[in-house]
Amino acid sequence: MKKRSGRSGRRRPRLVFETLIRASIAYTSGLTASDSGGVTIAEVLRQAWKRLAHKQWLIFYPLTLAVINMLAFLAVYSAGGGDLHWSKFFVANFERWHFVSDKFFTGFSFTPALGIAVFVGLAVCLFTAMLKAPLFRAIAGPGYPLAPRSWEEAGRLSLFYVFFYLVVLILPLAVPLGTAVDQVIQVAALVVALLLVYADYVIVFEGLSFLAALRRSVRLLSRRWPPVLVIFMILQLVALALNRLYGLYYERAEGVFLLVPLSEILVWSFISLVLDLLFIFLYEQVRNSPS
Repeated sequence: MKKRSGRSGRRRPRLVFETLIRASIAYTSGLTASDSGGVTIAEVLRQAWKRLAHKQWLIFYPLTLAVINMLAFLAVYSAGGGDLHWSKFFVANFERWHFVSDKFFTGFSFTPALGIAVFVGLAVCLFTAMLKAPLFRAIAGPGYPLAPRSWEEAGRLSLFYVFFYLVVLILPLAVPLGTAVDQVIQVAALVVALLLVYADYVIVFEGLSFLAALRRSVRLLSRRWPPVLVIFMILQLVALALNRLYGLYYERAEGVFLLVPLSEILVWSFISLVLDLLFIFLYEQVRNSPS
């Protein structure tokens, strides 16, 4: 299969950017235990592993969400006139933001396909809220909740994800790839993602409104922001390496072997779960530390 070309001959790295959004939520209370109220990186990893070892069924939350995201893209892909041959679909799924950019932002116009894409996007935000809220509580507490505690909580969390994905994922697609404006918007989007590192956790665990959660996230981050950048760079390298590995396969394969996209779903679901385990432990530390 020949390498697909975009508007500037480069592919928008869908998996890298989506993972970096979650990676940018990384925070630690300190790199050494000498800081007041701080924890070591080793302690963060130990606590995350301890929680994972005691609650192995947590993987089904991000796995379910990954399947929903894939089915949602299938709806957008078919509405956009994509070839429904499963090999071509999985290649497009790997490059989903490249597909969205070409179909809906190049030569922008209001079409039925765009309406379907908007509806699907809103539905994904709702499903994300419906799965993330119980996941967060399953990580932090006993049992395996199956739903948010209330529709009000689900609504606040859905609103946050709509705002978050619009700013961090959708808006950067509206400018030509590789331009100076594109670089500025990409950096600005990541800064926004960093500032909102704890917003969804705050909505779930503290019950704050959308705007109050945004302000609370910024305040929590401001207490010790340098470690955020350190963890972010490490996770960026991991994400880039994995994206490159899968990218080489999809670019060179004559046909997609079904186990490859399935392994992709499993790998990113596991990474998403581990990140949430780390982030919630770190959120608890910074939330309970002295201001």
